[in-house]
Amino acid sequence: MMQLKNLSVVKRSSTGEVRICEDVNSKTGNRYTVLVLHDHDIVHSVLETYDHAKSYIEEPTYVDMFSDEGKFFMVFPYIPERPLMKFYMGGSLTLRECEDICVNLIIACMTSNLPWPILYLLLVQREIQLSQDHLVQFSYNLDLTEFDPTIGESACVVECAKLLIELLEAKVNRRANSYFLLTKKIDRQSYDYFKDLYKDLKIAREPIRKGGILLRLKLWYMRNKDTLFYVLLRICIVLALFVLITFLTNLIFGDVPWLRLFIRSFEKIGLESLV
Repeated sequence: MMQLKNLSVVKRSSTGEVRICEDVNSKTGNRYTVLVLHDHDIVHSVLETYDHAKSYIEEPTYVDMFSDEGKFFMVFPYIPERPLMKFYMGGSLTLRECEDICVNLIIACMTSNLPWPILYLLLVQREIQLSQDHLVQFSYNLDLTEFDPTIGESACVVECAKLLIELLEAKVNRRANSYFLLTKKIDRQSYDYFKDLYKDLKIAREPIRKGGILLRLKLWYMRNKDTLFYVLLRICIVLALFVLITFLTNLIFGDVPWLRLFIRSFEKIGLESLV
């Protein structure tokens, strides 16, 4: 049986709070995102929404729901934070890579197994995480203050399309057909279903092209520059310590013992002395 230990509170609102919890009965220390609700009207509305969503959700995303001491708890998987809007670097990616991330966002929406009103809030509140290999996941640090049970797929699709346009703006000067197509269709209010958004982006995105060696090296550097910086920083620290130790050794003993390996290593070869 799950026994949750509160690790931190990451969000508070008029409807409740969001906690990161650990299952103390789990050998691996599984973590969960837990919505703690004390607004009974919101709780009633959420439960009705999940009940209605059974018609289009095969298996709900939540792990558990229960009441305790007048509060209602919704337990979701914990997703490590790597916010899309912070880690998406459109300027250092190719147009194709940007479009692939957009496709992954649509797929995440289509496979979320969340009621439309919940998915809509996740999109609006940007609770979207981007992995290093450009996969997209939703976290559940939700503020349910603006929860609207009447929200349907159409509103979710439009919000998702607006986010895609925002992501693709960095590539407007690259004649991004996907950006212009989505912009035009949003203006015409043409989207009601995620499958239509998915088809349009798949059709309009740039074909796969293999860049030259210089382009690939540049892209590799842009994606890994933070790691390279930390590696070089550690190397510099090690070298600085080595120089400091060498200086102190020379100051104390009058010479540096390990330098003798290089200075005197050829003074004697076999039985013959070269000195």
